[in-house]
Formats: sequence, C-alpha cells, structure tokens
Amino acid sequence: MSLIFFMGLAVAGAQNCISGDGRDAFDMYMPYHKKTVTVPAVPLSVTNYTYAADNAMVSIPAKCYDMYQAKLGLTPNWNDRQPGGPKGMFYFRISDPANEYEMLSEMGQSGCACGLVILAHGTSGVTWQSGSYGAMLSGMGYVVIAPDSHAMPASMGLKGVGKLKKTADIATANYCGKLNPYEETCGTWEFPFCYSTKTDNILNDRQTYREYVERNYMIRKLELDALVETYGSKLVSAWNKVFLLGRSEGAMTAARYYNPTLHQKLSGLILSGWSCEFNYFMSCADHAKVCGDQCAKTMPVLNINGKVDSYFGAQDSSVAATVAANTTHGYGGPITGNCRAAFTAQGFAKSTVVDFPGVSHSIMYSHDNALRSVLGDFLADPASDSSTWGSLKRQGCTLDAGIYECDADSGDQSPCVSYVTNPEAPFNFRGKLAGCAASTCFLKGIYQSNSFCGAAPVKAA
Repeated sequence: MSLIFFMGLAVAGAQNCISGDGRDAFDMYMPYHKKTVTVPAVPLSVTNYTYAADNAMVSIPAKCYDMYQAKLGLTPNWNDRQPGGPKGMFYFRISDPANEYEMLSEMGQSGCACGLVILAHGTSGVTWQSGSYGAMLSGMGYVVIAPDSHAMPASMGLKGVGKLKKTADIATANYCGKLNPYEETCGTWEFPFCYSTKTDNILNDRQTYREYVERNYMIRKLELDALVETYGSKLVSAWNKVFLLGRSEGAMTAARYYNPTLHQKLSGLILSGWSCEFNYFMSCADHAKVCGDQCAKTMPVLNINGKVDSYFGAQDSSVAATVAANTTHGYGGPITGNCRAAFTAQGFAKSTVVDFPGVSHSIMYSHDNALRSVLGDFLADPASDSSTWGSLKRQGCTLDAGIYECDADSGDQSPCVSYVTNPEAPFNFRGKLAGCAASTCFLKGIYQSNSFCGAAPVKAA
C-alpha cells in the first residue's frame, strides 16, 4: 500500500495537472513562516466574484475626464512621471458600478480615448507598478480598468484587505510610490491567499503547494470572468481596441486566461513580469500554455521582463529555477525566464519578447523610459513588425534568438530613487502614440507638432 502511494506521489509531484476546483480543504505547513494554514475550497459561482469589477481602479485620459467631468466630479488627480510626462488624467475607484461601467462604454464610442486596457494587477493589489501603469497608459490615451482582487469581502475567508480608500483619499502624487488605494492590509497568511512566496514553503510539500497555486489562479480567473460576464459584452464591444495587460501574478493570470467574449475582441495581450513556462506558480506544463492554447495565434502578444527576475528568471538563484532544480521536492522547468519558447512553440505569429539586463522583478523603477516606449509602440500598432518600432531599433537595444535586450534609456539617472520620482531623470519616449483623438501633442519636445501624434518621434531635449 505504501509503495503504491509513493509512486502516485512521485508522478503527481512531477507533471500531472491539478484543477483549482477541488472541493476538499487541506492544511499546508510553511516552514519559512512556521505556520500551518488551512486552504479551503474556492467557491465556483462567478456571482461571488463581482466585487473585483465593482471596486475596480480606473485610469482615464485627460480628454475623457474633460468630457465626463460632470459625472466624475473632483479635479484631475493623475499624472504620468514628472517632469516631462502627460498631466491632467483622472484616477478613481468604481463606486456605482452600473452607471460607471455604462459611462466607460460610452467613452469607447465618444472618441475621447485610444482604446481600453484591462489590467490584472500583481500580488500586492492595485499598488506600486500596477498603479503606475494606469498613469502611464492613460497618459498615452487609454482607459485602464484594473479589477481589484483585494476588494474581496472578508466573509469569503480567502483574502482581502478590509477597508478600501475612496477616490479622494488616495495619494497619487508620487508616480514611483505605492499609490495605495487601501485603508488596511491583508497581512501574510492572515487569510489563506494573502501569501508570500518563499522557496522553503514551496519545497516543503510540492503536492499541496501545487494545489494551492491552482486555487489561487482560480480566484483570479473567476474575477475576470465576473467582469466579462457582468459588464464585458457591452464594454468590450464599445471599443475598437481592447488589450489585456497582466503584471506579475496578474500576468500569470492574463497568460492562462481565456474567455471567448473577451478574446474575440482582444487587439493584443501584454505580459509584464511573467515567463509563460511551467514553474512553481502552476501544477503542470499544460497550464503554462498561453490562453490554454485556445486563442487565435494571430493575436499579437508582448512579453516584458527583467532578465534576472527574482521569481521567474533563468538564473540559478530565482525561485522558479531553485524549485525546478530540486529533483526530490521541486517541480517545473526548463526555466528560460521569458515567454519566447512558449510563443514559438504555440505558433503565435506576432510575438515580441523584451528582456532588460540586470533588472529583477520590478522593471519600471529603473527602466521606465524603455518600458513606456515599448508599450507605446505595441498599443499603437500591435500587429506591426517590432523590428520597425522606435523603442527597439534604437541604440541600446539588441536582438538575439528572438529576444530583444534593451538598456534603460535614462542616461545615468534612474527614474525612481528609493521609490520616489527622480526629477533629474530624463523623460525619453521613442515609441509611437496611436493616431486617435486622445493622442494630442502633450509630449512637448518629444513629438513633432501634427494634427495627431503619430509622427516619428524626435529626441527629447
């Protein structure tokens, strides 16, 4: 009996897929934290997960704010990185879902924005880089909706921060800061899915950890399903361009996620800080496939990573590599640190992968200029040949084996220093802005004066 059990466990630890819909609770011991957590079953009804969309954080361009100021109230409160970046955008938390999603759909038909970006945030919620991306992209003319996983009610017993900040109470001045939209926090293991990734915890019991990460993905998947099923059909149909952008845990979610209503409208998929490969964040190789291998391979895809990402990088010290290298307790691999192998294996016709050498998991704090330029090019024309992008054909970028490597394009000044915006850092933008109503020439000194800002960029002063 014990021999049969051992053999089954060995296979399970290696490659078999585990679903996140298991109905049994289980205990998981984390030696790093010296704590045992009981992991409950995840409720599977989509109606349980509307909280994320109903409390989403939304970034809108200045032109949309001007057009809808009477409905939005307050004053412009959202700027891209200063000095040099766009100003006058608006950031708010959804508080009247039915009417505000109706307004966001109207924006799609009004011409006040270039497109819609649905942003899946990282583990810490709509904070730090996930918030900064909203400022960056709304400055480029896009409406950004970030469903808030941390708005989960405590009564569900899975995760959630408790009290949420109202729009007027969110400090938005420091682009490089936390941009914290929460009054409270969910402490590590305060709820089962308020976690902290530690190698010791993963290797202690790979079987339970693999089931744990699948349940974690199920939560994020159902939150996106709730957005799409409650508001998505009308919302996405109102926009000519729709993108799904994931950051870190959100990028893992966006990469795996597939919903026909959304994906038939997607103009492109952007994955920041994720590698699209079998590692500790999923139970098997099949679950690493982009959109479960169900989406059209003509969909443009963009992957951006720090080359020495502490979680997913190919270097021996990353969590993914350490776990995969452990032949008795680990799983996953081979670890490459980016999505190139996956994009090629799945046959995506329009795929771009950019690595930033020397950069760990947090990209924008050192490489904000380079990141913004790449995103600008992709959003403006996702199906275009990336070899023609100003962000990638510049000095400071090289291409090898289908992977671009680029420097920060910031000279000797980091855009962020100790999580505070550095006023000495140049604001360089070498990408392209979409030729739409929102893309007026706000990037003075960077774009030539035209009827719209789709012209070739000139070097920042």
